[in-house]
Amino acid sequence: MLLEREAELASAAVRLRGAAAGHGSVLLVEGPLGAGRSSFLEALAQRAERFRVLRAQASRSERWLAGGVVDQLVESAGCDEATAEAGSGRRPREDAPRGPTGERVPLRTVLEGLPGEDGVLVLVDDLHWSDAESLAELSRSVSERRGRRVVFAFSLPSGAVPDPGSVLRGLVDGADVRIGLRALGPGSVRHLVEAALGGPADEAFVEALRVRSAGSPLMLRSLLDEAYALGLEPRAEHAELARTLRSDPLCQYLSAFLRSRPGSVRRVVHALCVLGFEADQRVAARLAGLDTPGYTEAVGSLDLWGLGRPGADGSGTLVWDALADGIPADDLTVLRNHAAVLLHRAGHPMEAAAGHLLAVQTLRAPQAVRILRAAAGSAQARGAPRDAARYLRKALSDGSCTGLLRARVLADLVAVEREFATVAALRHVVEALPLFDSARDRGAIAVQLGPLLYQPAESGIAVLTRDLAAELGSADAGDGAAAELALRLEARHYALGDQDPVILRAALRRLDELGRRPPVRTQGERELLSALVHVAFVTNNASAERVADLGGPLLALEPPDPRHAHTPLPLLVNALAAAEHTEMTVHWLEAVGRRVDPRGTGAKAAVLGAERALVALSHGRTAEARRAVVRPDAVPDPEANALPAICSAILAIVTLHGDEPELAEEFLTGDPTRRQDQYHAALLHMARGLLAARRRRDPIALHHFRSAGERLERIGWTNPAVLPWSSRAALLHHRLGNQEQALAAGQFELERARRWGAPSAVGRALVALGRVTPGRRGTAVLAEAVSVLEGSTNLDELCRALYAYGSREGVEGRRAGEALRRARALSVVCGADRVTQQIRVQIGRSPAAPELTPSEARVARLAANGLRNADIAQRLQVSKRMIERYLTNAYRKLDISGRDALPPNIGTE
Repeated sequence: MLLEREAELASAAVRLRGAAAGHGSVLLVEGPLGAGRSSFLEALAQRAERFRVLRAQASRSERWLAGGVVDQLVESAGCDEATAEAGSGRRPREDAPRGPTGERVPLRTVLEGLPGEDGVLVLVDDLHWSDAESLAELSRSVSERRGRRVVFAFSLPSGAVPDPGSVLRGLVDGADVRIGLRALGPGSVRHLVEAALGGPADEAFVEALRVRSAGSPLMLRSLLDEAYALGLEPRAEHAELARTLRSDPLCQYLSAFLRSRPGSVRRVVHALCVLGFEADQRVAARLAGLDTPGYTEAVGSLDLWGLGRPGADGSGTLVWDALADGIPADDLTVLRNHAAVLLHRAGHPMEAAAGHLLAVQTLRAPQAVRILRAAAGSAQARGAPRDAARYLRKALSDGSCTGLLRARVLADLVAVEREFATVAALRHVVEALPLFDSARDRGAIAVQLGPLLYQPAESGIAVLTRDLAAELGSADAGDGAAAELALRLEARHYALGDQDPVILRAALRRLDELGRRPPVRTQGERELLSALVHVAFVTNNASAERVADLGGPLLALEPPDPRHAHTPLPLLVNALAAAEHTEMTVHWLEAVGRRVDPRGTGAKAAVLGAERALVALSHGRTAEARRAVVRPDAVPDPEANALPAICSAILAIVTLHGDEPELAEEFLTGDPTRRQDQYHAALLHMARGLLAARRRRDPIALHHFRSAGERLERIGWTNPAVLPWSSRAALLHHRLGNQEQALAAGQFELERARRWGAPSAVGRALVALGRVTPGRRGTAVLAEAVSVLEGSTNLDELCRALYAYGSREGVEGRRAGEALRRARALSVVCGADRVTQQIRVQIGRSPAAPELTPSEARVARLAANGLRNADIAQRLQVSKRMIERYLTNAYRKLDISGRDALPPNIGTE
């Protein structure tokens, strides 16, 4: 059954009835490749029940056979019914009907002598491939159709426009009826889908197949065969797969079809498969090896066969996908390489040319590396570093990319990879360094990565930067560029060697050499000072005031560029945050942030988040710090590998401050590249110590805290602002009953904190010492801690000091209550939920908060246990009005909103 062909068949049936009455006619059936022209002719034959049917199938390969199509018609006139039903397409027999002298019997003579109650139906499929003699014979017979009982039905592709004046043109123009076979609509596609796959079909699945096949019956049948073989059910969830279905038999059919076309047409098809239909016609013609007229003629042939460009909705793509699949792999490689060169020469965008080179396994274009590097520059300029990296990685696969050229491509690649693939960038730096001839080139690629992106023990990079800096520093005194590069390399040497005591000592000597006011005019000078300040901070060889004095002018001169993430400058931001001098830092980071994608996941965004977290922590705002680095809204980056070291460290520090040691441990153990990093190891011990302490495994916790300290002491990091391990050890010693060790550990941290001088570090150490110091002396130390922290920017440390003081046994009731209320308010501001809960519990445990009178405490306790005011008044034998007054006073003194906030055990001992 033919779908959506009823009207066309009815029109043809009218001509059959007219022929039965002696009115012969010519039908022309047109349609694109796969539209079902042959099936339509066969359906017409089945309707001509009382007609004698003659069939012929014209073929391009048999156009040389003079009279071949007519021979098929004549032969079918002499075939038995079975042969007639089977159709034509056979070679003429040697015993085909001939005249007395051996010549062919004219077709009109055969037509006159054929029996048939109603007439004769002459079917010729693909009329345009008929030989000249047959066309001439058909033309004579057609011209004599009037008054005869004969119908001629010819088929040819849509858009076939024969040459003016040709015999074929006369047959086409002389047709009485032209029937165009249109694409199948959604209803017919649904019918075929459900018939082939069984069951009702979802609209999305039907539409996917309709678009993919462009409504072509041949293409649709191929897709349905493929869907059936894959076991697809016509459901919506399979629609996406249906849009990408291919058919091997169809590919073979189209390949065979294409092989039968002229070589120029095959080349144009291949060129369009590679370039696409919107390609520059000049480039497509050159890729096909044709001049403009030859290209135009070949494209016209494609339209003739219904192989025009796909529709705007993607319809008809199956045909061209199948044609593309038929291109041999070697030919496709050659075509894509040649296409890249042609696009480049024609002035098309470099990325358009490079896209073809990305699609091949082997680069054969003579300018492949040049094209790919230029495309990478274009991608980088439009803010697409991942695309740029793909172009450059492809360039490295070219056999000609060796020596200095390879080194330069690697340098380009490092410049783009450092943003999102730090491990790969580091590997490419190491690969490129020995390929460069000059120290300046080696230094230029070494400074592409800041110290945060290197691993401390990676390939002796600290030593290499030192040697390069020395080599460049010894250059001609007038070479300012070399001197600047030497300073930047020296900065990386000190930053990368910050866990080597020998390098730390050299860095401190270098800082002394620079004097009280080190120069900060150039980028190299600022990077060097940033690294040296970092060393002075972690080793506690400069006070917080000195760090602020050095870092403030430096940051004022540094442009707020996100690329500072690839320099030692984030180390300075860390030191300034620890020194609690962040006013300028906040404004500077805000300016940087305006130039960074807020949802980005690259190195610049990660470092900026870490810096913001450090500043938030210095203000005691742990919730804000957590939001800066633990971001559920960030877009996942499948190519990102290994965040900078500072980022994983800050993730751990933030979660440790937020009383989430289990999360800190997860961050630290999830980064195996940092196993040789002593600071990361110390942080991991700290996280595990806090976890053990929470589980009351005090000896294990103490072991971890002391191990953290041993790690830091080993590398010379003695500033308690880096990691307050000793105060944690003091608290564990105290809990284990080791009073002497507890006091010693507490005093040890306090001395170092006073040397540093930042109020938060001093106050934190005082809190720990006060908690382990017995009696009034301990209370006085806690009071001192509160006093010191009143001058700090760190609200979280002040909150914890107030909590420690307010919950201290022996503190006068009113002072304790006031301290706890302030601590609770600060904990809410800081986002310290765990501390807030602890303070609330402590407030509930306070002995009736001594500022409450016994009567107020008794009434508050009864109200907290659920009694109504009337019940309380009846129990205490007082008026209801007096109960209301007692409760109002209690709410005010406890600083709570009402009855629901009363702790149930208020007023109990």
